[in-house]
Amino acid sequence: MKRFDLNKRLANFVRVKRGDLSFVQFEKKFGISSSSVSRIESEEQNVTLKTLEDLCIAFKCDVEELFPE
Repeated sequence: MKRFDLNKRLANFVRVKRGDLSFVQFEKKFGISSSSVSRIESEEQNVTLKTLEDLCIAFKCDVEELFPE
């Protein structure tokens, strides 16, 4: 069975897109809690559809773009 590593792919995408913004700066700019972003980047959070939607809005992308290979 193929393993997709979605947590890792999402973590890398968010880390790159956040760039030099601190977690707090990111929260203020996009309205996604700094603790959630931190947990996503450390692959410790199972995200909800709402969080995926919020990330899509923040990054102006479609959901499939959140999981690049």
